[in-house]
Amino acid sequence: MIMTHLQQIFEKLNLTEENGLFITSENKWANMFSNRVERLINDVIKPDAFFSIDNKPFILFFENVLNKSEKLKQIWNFNESPVIIILENDSVEIYNGFNFETDKDALQLFGKEENLNDFSYFELVTGNTWIKYQTDLKYSNRVDYHLLNNIKDARELLITNKLDVDLANSLIGKIIFIRYLIDRKVKLNFENNSRHWDNDDLCSLLIDKARVQAFFEYLKEKFNGDLFPIENEKINIIPDECFNILINLLQGNKLSTGQISLFNLYNFSIIPVEFISNVYELFIGQKKQEIEGAYYTPLFLVDYILTSTIDKKFLKDTQISFCRVLDPACGSGIFLVESLRKIIERYQDFNPEYASDIDLYKETLKELTLNNIYGIDKDKSAIEVAIFSIYLTLLDYQMPSDIETFHFPELLNQNFFVSDFFDTDATFNSKFKNLRFDFIVGNPPWKRGKGVEEKPKFIEYIAKRKRNEKFKIGQNKAEIAISNNEIAQAFTFRASDFCDDNTQCALIVTSKVLYNTNGKNYRQYLLENYFINKVFELAPVRKEVFEKVISDSSEGPAVVIFYKYANDKDTEQNIVEHITLKANRFFSLFKVFTIQRNDYKKVIQKQLKDYDYLWKVLVYGNYNDFNLLNRINETYSSLESFIEEKSFVKGQGIQNGADENPVNELIGMPFVHSRDINEFSIASDYQTKWTNKFAHRVRNKDLYKAPMLLIRKGLSNSFHKIAAISLINVVFKDSLTSVKVFKDEDIKYLKIINGLLSSDLFSYFVLHTGSSTGIEREQGFNEGMFSFPFLDIPLLNDIVTEIENEKEKIRSLILIDQEIIERICQLKSQLNNLIIDYLIPSKVERSVISYAMDITIPHIMRHKGYEKIFSALLFESKEIISYVELFLNRFNPIHKKRGLKLICEIKHSTQIVGVFFRLVEADKDISQITWTNAAANEFIQIASSLSIEKITDKLFIQKDIRGFEENGFYIIKPNEQKLWHEAIAHLDLQEFVNAILTTGKKSIVNV
Repeated sequence: MIMTHLQQIFEKLNLTEENGLFITSENKWANMFSNRVERLINDVIKPDAFFSIDNKPFILFFENVLNKSEKLKQIWNFNESPVIIILENDSVEIYNGFNFETDKDALQLFGKEENLNDFSYFELVTGNTWIKYQTDLKYSNRVDYHLLNNIKDARELLITNKLDVDLANSLIGKIIFIRYLIDRKVKLNFENNSRHWDNDDLCSLLIDKARVQAFFEYLKEKFNGDLFPIENEKINIIPDECFNILINLLQGNKLSTGQISLFNLYNFSIIPVEFISNVYELFIGQKKQEIEGAYYTPLFLVDYILTSTIDKKFLKDTQISFCRVLDPACGSGIFLVESLRKIIERYQDFNPEYASDIDLYKETLKELTLNNIYGIDKDKSAIEVAIFSIYLTLLDYQMPSDIETFHFPELLNQNFFVSDFFDTDATFNSKFKNLRFDFIVGNPPWKRGKGVEEKPKFIEYIAKRKRNEKFKIGQNKAEIAISNNEIAQAFTFRASDFCDDNTQCALIVTSKVLYNTNGKNYRQYLLENYFINKVFELAPVRKEVFEKVISDSSEGPAVVIFYKYANDKDTEQNIVEHITLKANRFFSLFKVFTIQRNDYKKVIQKQLKDYDYLWKVLVYGNYNDFNLLNRINETYSSLESFIEEKSFVKGQGIQNGADENPVNELIGMPFVHSRDINEFSIASDYQTKWTNKFAHRVRNKDLYKAPMLLIRKGLSNSFHKIAAISLINVVFKDSLTSVKVFKDEDIKYLKIINGLLSSDLFSYFVLHTGSSTGIEREQGFNEGMFSFPFLDIPLLNDIVTEIENEKEKIRSLILIDQEIIERICQLKSQLNNLIIDYLIPSKVERSVISYAMDITIPHIMRHKGYEKIFSALLFESKEIISYVELFLNRFNPIHKKRGLKLICEIKHSTQIVGVFFRLVEADKDISQITWTNAAANEFIQIASSLSIEKITDKLFIQKDIRGFEENGFYIIKPNEQKLWHEAIAHLDLQEFVNAILTTGKKSIVNV
């Protein structure tokens, strides 16, 4: 039983067994966590109780801890629980589980009893706790951050001291392995002296090269495997200073880089094996990493992919305890490590007495590995780290005494291969020929074919496959193709060589493959030849997903494609699940994702084949957006078509480079920088002249002759195009695009085009169709820009002319005239209204444009004050009233004929709003809309279930609570401004209409 004083803390925080509190000794939480977390809670951390949110031990509770200093270090190494509450002699201490302060030899103190309310149930589940403490909980305080930086510093020092890179990697790898054995309390029988080692023993060993050599040989013989092999003669030539660097690293001294090592605080029996993925990233180095396009995969993403594959298989096939997994670009092996964990734990579930015969169990561990886990990588260091990771995983599932007599299985060239996945003559091809893989998963490199090889093997492979398939391609069938020579695309196709009808693939690729205009042939082939089961889009959170990478250049957009080889079956009616992840505070702190319900969609595969731009619409839009865009595209000609029809000239400016194409006739002409182009005006005195005699690409020289519209390459902060008309001849570079007309009377068309490109409708259009906008960068490429519809609205010419005149007035003023600024704002508003009135008569269509401009784009671009979209709406707010009125106006004309009317009670709280619609007799004198303040405790149980339908331990879908009652229906959801927008109201209304037609309102249902 839990002690009385701690029970008082639970009552004060309103934590109960019903809402996530667990008493550790009662063991009601079995199988809630991974094997590692469960083992550590039971055997090492040993809290008296813990509070779980989303299957994560967020708060650990202790009463009267023995050896508190050591316990706090263990918790920091545990790296799972952000809040620690210790009750000691009736005194309460609240600690930050992620931040160990070395100067105090303790975790950071959040506060004492007076701070307890910050961690009450309601503060936790509504996120207020995490808002207040998010700075303290940042990643740079955590154990893995410090560990990786220490290893990085030591590695750089070893290399600086003339140590070969591979040798430096091997030395560090061996040191980590030895520390793991020490921290796991494995007896080492070196020099015929079987005993437990400590960190000082390891440091003493490193003083003597002969003993180091002998010890490495001992480990090789003991475990039947040489992890990070080092030839004996190489040990003798390692400079003494290098061993001193390792000793300083282990002893927690200041390294010569100036950074203090924390190795004396690390406990490798607690730190997860998964950090090896990050170590591998350090081992391959930044430069090589950028060349190869290989980056570590975040664990939450691995968890999601394996939950969607292996876990789903185990749930479906309840008698199966194994599955065969291939990672064709395995890197450090994180996918295979986590797959092996699931397979081992499945075996343990099926064989609860597995520990009764230790020798059989150890052999079974090896067999499970040899029969199920396979990896390929071109990089030798990657394969070494992957095998190392698998070996540590096998040790993780054994007691220290069992490890002493355990021999590693031979994995190199049996299960793991140093090879190019596209080498069809490599030995793994024959090895895999008779294997049936259940899953092919991984994160292949994203580089383009610009490596050292003149023609990379993946390009040869695609060309060969294209030749072989030509003979069996039917009429109108797409040919195999990849765009921009991107290797990740080739991986998606090569995987099918190792698939049967049941093999499922899940590969992480760059999001650009789904949106780039020149990738259409790739997508068509993919859609015709594979069943796309699910698309998991991470582009909107690209900067957070790969936050631990060394190089900023890897901050690219990622998407996971789940698919199966169709093997000539028809794919058109296949249903594709599409999920888009958006930023939220829980992910930035704990890598826990919450998906908004409107970001989860289903679409028929044929629609993606017929409407290529639908891929992009699915990211930020819904079917109302698709309908609007489809109507626009089918009704109006594009700018591209209009420009061709009028015989205007368009194109980018000069591109500099190595080629020496003469441009003598341009010398002396005024030169305009991209930065000189503002909205509707050019900020140049035309004194800068073009002086270069040569250029790489000259383009059509008519482009530099007035009159022309000059358009900047990028987008404004609101996704408008920035453009201005030049009435004099100018030269410019390729960061500007020119639309040139030949008659003065056609200048009006340039002004109309400028007005269209600077409109909210263009922002909306490029958000949902632009290949890179909101995906990779906030740019608008020419193909996206000129696919926008041309609307011949003469009044646009007049408004743009007025704006240009007002802009010219500003140029002549020393001080800004606020009246002119306001006048320009009014004119821009007129311009937007004119276009919307001309093109968008529907309220539904206007609402989706408003949502894009008021919610989506500010969120993507982090506009000043964008946080208000998550803010709570006030009591009797007009947004909620408008939401409710939409339902009343839709249903009441129908009910009026029956002598009834629909009324609504709005229950409002700061965190949650519920709207309860009820049918009453029409002649009753009852207000259509009534408001009541809902007390916090009225919604407290709802708060815990709202937004948390679990997909994995790190991923949840936000589901509103909605359903039917006998005489009405209700909707309950968080009080966030964006969730009550008119565009969302239209979606919710349509869902209820569909549900009424489907269910007949006979029972309470979730819609």
